[in-house]
This record gives sequence, C-alpha cells and structure tokens, in this order.
Amino acid sequence: MSKTKETDSRRRVLLELVIITGIGVFLFLLIPSFIWVYEIFSLIYILIERRIRHRPIERIGIKHHGIIADLKKNFPIIVLVTVVIQFGVVLEGYLFWSPLFLRLEDRVAYLQVHFGSFAPSFLFLSLIATATFLEELVFRGFVQERLSWFYNDFVSIIIASLLMSLFHYSSGPLLVVTVDLFFVFLDSSLYGLIYMRSRNVFAAWIVHLLADLVSLSLLWTLGTQ
Repeated sequence: MSKTKETDSRRRVLLELVIITGIGVFLFLLIPSFIWVYEIFSLIYILIERRIRHRPIERIGIKHHGIIADLKKNFPIIVLVTVVIQFGVVLEGYLFWSPLFLRLEDRVAYLQVHFGSFAPSFLFLSLIATATFLEELVFRGFVQERLSWFYNDFVSIIIASLLMSLFHYSSGPLLVVTVDLFFVFLDSSLYGLIYMRSRNVFAAWIVHLLADLVSLSLLWTLGTQ
C-alpha cells in the first residue's frame, strides 16, 4: 500500500470512529437508556470492519493466551481498583455522605428492576458479565485501541474514560454527580491502563467484572442493614 493510500485509510478509520461515537453520544443525550445501542452498534461495526479490512482479531484486543500472565503483571492495579477504590467509595458514602451512597444504591435498584426481578442469580451474574464485557470491548478494544493508532496511549486512555464516564451520567445534585463520575473515570482509566499494558480485552474485562461484583455486594450488604 502506498503512503498516500495508507494515510487515507488511517483518516477513514479515525473519521469512522468519530462518526460512530458522535451518533452514540447524540442518542444517549436524547434518550439516556440508549447506551446499549451505542455498544451494539459499535460491536457490529467492529465485526464488519474487521472482515472487510482483514484485520486480525488481536487488533481489537481479543487474545485468548497470556491472560493469567497479564493479570499477574497488573496485580497491584487490580487490588487498587477492585478492593481499595470500591471499598473506599462505598464505605465513604455509607459512613460520611449518604447522597453518594443513595446514588450508588440506585444503580443496584436499577439492575434489580431490569434484571434481578425476573432472573435467577446465575443469570443475573451472566448479564452483568455480558454488560461489562461489551463495555470493555467497546471502550478499550474499539475506542482506546483505535485512538492509540493516532495518539499516545495515555491520551487514548483519558478520552476513552471520559467517554465512558459520559455514558454513566444521570441527573442529580451537581456535586454528587461530579464525584460519582470522577470515580467512574478513575476506574475506567485503570482498566485502560491494564489494557495498555496487556493489549488484552479479557484482562481488563475480568478486573472490571470483579470491581463491579465487589461494589454491588457491598452496596447490597450495607443497604439491607
């Protein structure tokens, strides 16, 4: 491929990313429950684009080997995001700032209404696992990975994490919303750091799933007392 054609191809990839993300943000701002549309739409694009352009599946972070090694390499980050941050945020809200705790509890209530009310525990867990995997595939394997082709890894992490935070927005008191989204951004940045160091969506997904399960378990335990 000539240099001109390669440049044009790279520009198309970036333009496609901007267009798909722009449509997703517009739909979310219009109808907040449409976040799943952005994730599904992005997934469809990834699969079609990979086939048309003959990209190896590793280019979207799908690697079936080396997962254990990737997790071991990132163990301090894993402890930070799954234990320290989750316990810190939930307990801070429970002990010192009830508006934050109630906002976090609302997420549990949302999940129970939409999933838990009709799903047995194992199916509920499978739905959480699927949702977190889609998030990692889209925000890490698609957004962060593609941005890293044009910008350095840390810029890519920041942009992908800002986007993920936006899709977790819901109305409420400004300070509570800001603090809540800051911790979403922080969690996402650490998932992004794990992806940067491993280029493996599965490693980031496992950590994201563990962090969510720890947080949900704490919220459920404290909320029932």
